[in-house]
Amino acid sequence: MDGVRGFIARESNRSEDNIEKADTALGGVAARLLESGKAASICVLTTDDDAGNGVVTAIEAHGFDGQITFKDGFELIAEIT
Repeated sequence: MDGVRGFIARESNRSEDNIEKADTALGGVAARLLESGKAASICVLTTDDDAGNGVVTAIEAHGFDGQITFKDGFELIAEIT
């Protein structure tokens, strides 16, 4: 997802060529699940704030407002330990 890659690059001051493929894949998986109707909502869990926010921004830009949230993995670990 180019939107995710571009967002991460802008927010982290990195070249789009240096963005991890796994980060953009999160957006692709989320979009596919929402578009197919297999999920009514998605929660993206990652320790990369730029990636999580990028996925949410890209998915919402494609009409899935309110159907995706981002949870920081480090915060989740702190909550459950």
